[in-house]
Amino acid sequence: MEVELVVSRTGCLIVGLWSVCVLPAWAAPTLTTTSTTNAGLLDLDGEGNASTHVVKVADIEISTDAGSGVTLTISSGDIDRVGGQAISFQVTTVADNASPPSSGDFSTPSGNDYTYATGSAGTENRDVYIRYTPLTFQDPGNYTGSIDLSVSDN
Repeated sequence: MEVELVVSRTGCLIVGLWSVCVLPAWAAPTLTTTSTTNAGLLDLDGEGNASTHVVKVADIEISTDAGSGVTLTISSGDIDRVGGQAISFQVTTVADNASPPSSGDFSTPSGNDYTYATGSAGTENRDVYIRYTPLTFQDPGNYTGSIDLSVSDN
C-alpha cells in the first residue's frame, strides 16, 4: 500500500484517508482591573462652590500575544442619581504610577469611548483617571456611575 502525504495551505496534513489539521494557537487579550478606594469617595462639592476634579479610579493590566498589539476601550458618561443633576465625566489613562494627568489631557468628550492602543505583544499596566466638575449647588444624595472596559487584539 502506498501512502501519499500532502500538506495543504490550510495547515492540514493528509495521510491517506486521515487528515490532521494544526491551526495556529491564538490567545485572547486579557484585561485585569482593580478599582481604587477613591472611586467610591468622589468629592461632589455642590455647597456653593465647585471645582474640577481629576481622580484615579482604577489600576489595569492589559496583555496580548498578538504581534500587532491590543486596543483598550473605556466608556465615559455621567455620575448621577434619580431626580438629580447628572455630572459628566471624561476618562484617560497614564502609565502605571505616573503623575496624574492634567485637565488638558482628557481629550475624549464625555459620552464617547476613550481608546488606547499598543503596537506589539506584551503586558502593560496603566492607571485610569476620570475628570469631572460638579455643579455649584449639586443635589445631595447618593450618586452612581459606571465605566465599561474592553480589550481587543489589533
